[in-house]
Amino acid sequence: MSSPSCPSGSAVPASRSADTFPFFGASPVISSNGATGGIVWALDTSGNLASPPQPAILYAYRAADLSRLYASPTSATDPLAAGPAVKFAVPTVANGKVYVGTQKELSVFGLH
Repeated sequence: MSSPSCPSGSAVPASRSADTFPFFGASPVISSNGATGGIVWALDTSGNLASPPQPAILYAYRAADLSRLYASPTSATDPLAAGPAVKFAVPTVANGKVYVGTQKELSVFGLH
């Protein structure tokens, strides 16, 4: 957030993503690989309201400007998609991988 010099002192976003996260929103997690700067990870868990539940969708954004770097598949039939979403899940970043808890599995994302 940045706050311009004005009487109201209201803060405005320095940048924003075109993506939105319905209903529950997302809890962002920030990581860095040490070379290209920070990465903001966010998990769309709104699929847990569907019947049958739909996959959680993992997003990665460049921290400097929130441009999208990655979005996981949205189709439950895609073998690279996360498991069925569970509300309030937060991605965990460790050892170059991103872990996402779902209704039926622990989905792990990483470079291959």
